Amino acid sequence: MRNIPGKRRVKSVWTSENPLDCGQHGFLRSRVLFVLAILMTTLMLAPGCATSADSQAAAIQKRAIQRIENYLEHFRKTGDQKTLLPELHQAERELFQSLNEFQRSGKLPDAALCLIKLGDIQRMQNQWANALGRYQEGEKLARQSGHRAYQAKAFIGQARTEFLGLREYGNALSHAERAIELSNEPVDLFNALDLKAEILIAQGQLIPAFDTLSRAFSIAQKVDDQTSLLYAYLDRADIYLKFAEKCDYDRTFQSCYEALARAKEDYSRALAIAQDRGYQGLAGYARSFLRNADMRKELISSQERSHALTAETSLFHPRKPGDVLVSDKFLSTGLDFPPGLLAWIQQSGVMKTGDARSFYIEGLLFDMQGHRDSALQSYLKAVELLERDRRRLRDEQSRGTFFEDKIEFYYTPILHLLERGRQAEAFDLMERSRSRGMADLLANKSLYLTGDRDQALYGAVQKAQAEIARLQTNLFLENSRPDTEQSPDVLSRTGQELKKTESAYRLLVDRLGREAPKTRSLVVSEPVSLKALQEAMKRDGYEVLQYLILEHGVILWHISGDAVHVRNVFLPRSELARKVGALRESLSRGDRPFDTRSAQELYLFLVQPARQWFKTNAVVVIPHEDLAYIPFQVFQNPADNRYLGEDFRITYAPSATVLASFSQSGQMRGTLLAVADPGIPKAQEEVQSIAGLFPGRSKVVVEQLARETDIKAWAGHYEILHLSAHGRFDAQSPLLSYVQLGAGGPDDGRLTAAEMFGLPLEKNRLVVLSACETGRARATHANEILGMTRALLYAGAKALVLSSWEVDSASTALWMETFYREAREQPLNEAARRALVAVKANPQYGHPYFWGAFTLMGR
Repeated sequence: MRNIPGKRRVKSVWTSENPLDCGQHGFLRSRVLFVLAILMTTLMLAPGCATSADSQAAAIQKRAIQRIENYLEHFRKTGDQKTLLPELHQAERELFQSLNEFQRSGKLPDAALCLIKLGDIQRMQNQWANALGRYQEGEKLARQSGHRAYQAKAFIGQARTEFLGLREYGNALSHAERAIELSNEPVDLFNALDLKAEILIAQGQLIPAFDTLSRAFSIAQKVDDQTSLLYAYLDRADIYLKFAEKCDYDRTFQSCYEALARAKEDYSRALAIAQDRGYQGLAGYARSFLRNADMRKELISSQERSHALTAETSLFHPRKPGDVLVSDKFLSTGLDFPPGLLAWIQQSGVMKTGDARSFYIEGLLFDMQGHRDSALQSYLKAVELLERDRRRLRDEQSRGTFFEDKIEFYYTPILHLLERGRQAEAFDLMERSRSRGMADLLANKSLYLTGDRDQALYGAVQKAQAEIARLQTNLFLENSRPDTEQSPDVLSRTGQELKKTESAYRLLVDRLGREAPKTRSLVVSEPVSLKALQEAMKRDGYEVLQYLILEHGVILWHISGDAVHVRNVFLPRSELARKVGALRESLSRGDRPFDTRSAQELYLFLVQPARQWFKTNAVVVIPHEDLAYIPFQVFQNPADNRYLGEDFRITYAPSATVLASFSQSGQMRGTLLAVADPGIPKAQEEVQSIAGLFPGRSKVVVEQLARETDIKAWAGHYEILHLSAHGRFDAQSPLLSYVQLGAGGPDDGRLTAAEMFGLPLEKNRLVVLSACETGRARATHANEILGMTRALLYAGAKALVLSSWEVDSASTALWMETFYREAREQPLNEAARRALVAVKANPQYGHPYFWGAFTLMGR
């Protein structure tokens, strides 16, 4: 099943060191095999021996395979890897012996099986490169002989070797999928599906992993393969445990407890099977996983108690600047770790695997002992390995999710570097942790998508991928309900729709591969340097406020063209999220009281510490995590009750690297495509008023709602795209958020964020979506922003104006008319500031709900 049939999560038990000595014993063994090969060749050349030789080779091969099975069974029962190693070595000799005969007599399928089994033996001994070579040779012979089953086995071996040993995730996933296509035996299909699920789990793609594992479960249950079920339960428990671990940063405690309970159920089921079959070795692992789950429950309970205590204190409700604790120190003087933790980590083997996590843990150990220089070196090594692993991922989705449970590997060395005053290096690490998937996409497009047709096809691929994610999520939610509450009809219908969508997706991907083949290999972008950013800031006259949200504080960066200031603000993540949520709730409707207290507290925590360094009123905000959900222009200075948006020209960017790709915004004097939904009050007036500012340079559609198909065809011919139509944010599937247009032709009228990837906006200078919720997005823990912003920037837009909530049509019309009028003579950021001030000055629109929704992405 796996590298020695244990559990992927404990593979360090058998990969941390090679159980065989590859030195002089390896040399002697190779000499013995060489002599055996000569002897067998001599004997087989004798007349009349061919048939008997074939039979003898088959018998030897069968005996060797049985030795391997005995070794595996012994491990399952005892957990012992060493006692039967001589049997494994004997099997290796016998396989080489039979391989020579099969190759001589032209029995390619039998030779292929020998090579596959030799690959298994070498993989079990952590001889990854040799194992990969054997599998590749075996696959070639199986393909030449048309033996699909052996091809599938070879691809499974390749994928497992690439995944566990070489950490080539992209290749491993590709080969696992190839094995799924070729498998015609239930055990092979189960192994391929289960392995694919493991790879997806490692990449952080938990919902797709669950869907893949559900298919594996159905196969194991149909053939009543208890050993396969054991592994499937362990892997599904892994998925649930990963969901429970999200409470480390997302304080949804009840859902974490529920996920943890399901993980324990599956670990217990695996334990029961292991005990029933006498697999005491695997039973021991299952018990250890159950203990880890209990420890995780204790940790969640501790986090919940801490969360409650933080909410009760008055420390995080400042009234004036002096109430906020701000420091230029980033490391605590002492680290309080539980007694015995150091010894436990040193004895557990978690530091021997040589991967990013092991070096990160090594750094923590050095920190615990006060060896900070050594700690930093270990942390930086962890980042280096993490970057290497990330480069091996082929698509932007997996590159994003891969960081979900590893993003802290960047944050700890950032703090160490800041403590030493090495700001440029700390900035580099911060950028490497921020919106890398988006930066990679932008770099990839500029290199490999050469025409509107390719881009439209890419948009279709994105939409199909988003639909698959939505259906997989629906299946996961339904399967996660108690058995008595699950609907077989819903599961069946959703499953059938998923198969249909996956089939269409594969056709689109194949077509994109033919027409734009280089898009299959996502490039790795390099982050902008602090020096390059400051040079651009000097030239264009703006400053940056960038944030890093940590468990117990906020790292605030103020960057100008000639100075960098970094401060550590004492505001726990949970309190920040609480304040952002409360403020946002008060902005959801104009008839609700505005949460002035939260607006002022957020100003004191996030803006006031840097206020002394501002030299201009042009500020680009680079938010982090929950800060992406609130517009900074509604923060209020308690000293004079003025809002930040009244005094500062505020724009936004997902990262400094993406910011560097924006062009400087000038006055709006280009051509305009403006569309209004006649069913929205004031929308027609808004669009006609704006069009009047572009005489002879605009196309206006207001009498009836423009069709989605037409917008896709027209958009590439105009420098400004303005859509005043209904919008809807899909929190579950952000790339299926949409602007409602007219249906017709091949389109349903919903222009989704996924389809926006395919809009030809290279000539575009500005996209304005004067609709509800178009600026809403999901900020992942891995620092990716998912929504229309991502899609439109990829499509080519140089600047965006989007809304953060469901807006009022009359105040929106006033904001838009003012913005466009001012943008004829002023930069976009100043035009946006003046639009805000104009709406706020109207007595009807004094509530920030009316004037605070629109955000400008760009510089």
